[in-house]
Amino acid sequence: MEALVYRLSLPRVVLTKLLGSRWPWLIYGPPGPLVYTHVPDPELRGEDWAVVRTHLAGVCGSDLGVITAHSSPSASPFSSFPAVLGHEIYGVVERAGSQVPLPAGTRVVVDPSISCTMRGLPPCPACQEGFPYLCRQCTEGHLSAGFLVGFCRDLPGGWGERTPAHASQLHPVPDAVSDERAVLVEPLAVAFHGVLRRTPPAGSRVLVIGAGTIGLCTVAALRLLGVDARVTVAARHGMQAHLARALGADEVVAPAEIGAAARAAGARAFRPLIGREVYRGGFDLVYDCVGTRRSLDDALRVTREGGTVLLLGAAGEISRLDWTFVWMRELEIVGSVGYGLERIGERRVHTFDLVLEALAEHPELPVERMITHRFPLRLYREALRAALDRRSSGAVKIVFTPGEG
Repeated sequence: MEALVYRLSLPRVVLTKLLGSRWPWLIYGPPGPLVYTHVPDPELRGEDWAVVRTHLAGVCGSDLGVITAHSSPSASPFSSFPAVLGHEIYGVVERAGSQVPLPAGTRVVVDPSISCTMRGLPPCPACQEGFPYLCRQCTEGHLSAGFLVGFCRDLPGGWGERTPAHASQLHPVPDAVSDERAVLVEPLAVAFHGVLRRTPPAGSRVLVIGAGTIGLCTVAALRLLGVDARVTVAARHGMQAHLARALGADEVVAPAEIGAAARAAGARAFRPLIGREVYRGGFDLVYDCVGTRRSLDDALRVTREGGTVLLLGAAGEISRLDWTFVWMRELEIVGSVGYGLERIGERRVHTFDLVLEALAEHPELPVERMITHRFPLRLYREALRAALDRRSSGAVKIVFTPGEG
């Protein structure tokens, strides 16, 4: 089958890290770490496994972080390369073992988390709780290191024509959910899980920093979960701002206007001896969906005393970040990643199924408009070029269409 394979090379990583921002062709051109090539078709790994033919596969910020060498090296022990990338996967079951309850032809989304069960190991505490994304044994067993499909050498991801999937990873897509909405289930599940970890009380003032896919999915999650809050979104580009409003944002501001938005939310501004304004009061809860030094600095500055900052952006190594606001205001800092078995009242439901139910029940929320660009695998260089220059391309969510010419 045809696939996009990421090749790990320390010299290439150093070159990309040092020069990639100046010469982006080092990332998406021939010297880059991604190659379009032929790889063997995946086999059934057992009677509780299936092979899924990929129809759509999203390009995630974590994929780009690896390709551009912006990911923290702290995560490197928990991946194995070369690997076919792609963990936002929508497709159709092509073949299934006898212990897979879904027949061939079933439309599915794939939970890319790799569990202890898939590794042939007794479940660790995280897997027992239904959150294999946090698996403590993600480097052990009969699979190579990796906590996600696409970052594991033995389990090719969605940037190929087919991907292997364990029965526990498969979530059937209702007829009422279109292909374009289905491929967004994984990033929406990330946002749903974050909102469920810290759900704003009724009447709260909420700030979402960033209007890329995860920021927009967070706005959608707040609305799909019926959260009664005033939501302000900080969006960098015009298309992002337009989509944020369409998905339910009450107010959209530019990143430079976050301070003014905080004042509008009731904060009082003060001028320190040196540096940017500081505030008393502000937003009750801030979702940082960017994970840069500036976004984190904004989040800490404009969250009210006793408020919460939830990190949904893939923050890495952050230098020169002023943590004064955390202790001076007794802020709660919460990390959120992945998805799993959520507790909704007395109900236990997988985040993917919760998202699929919400999408089927609310066809009026136009989440599919987040998909701005589609590329066949062979045009991956154009896809990366669009992803790396969103101001010019207007890209929000980019998806590959494996199997198309």
